[in-house]
Amino acid sequence: MLSRKLRQIKAAKVRLAPRWVDIKKFGPKRARNRRVSVTRRSWKRTKLGL
Repeated sequence: MLSRKLRQIKAAKVRLAPRWVDIKKFGPKRARNRRVSVTRRSWKRTKLGL
């Protein structure tokens, strides 16, 4: 039960980056079928200096 919950939390932290990031990284043609995924940063961690 706990492992499933942790997996869900991990999945929720990863989001697809905006389209312009894909285009910048791969170019307009290759960006069609490739997506960049990003983990959302926690503002608390930066505030606490961790």
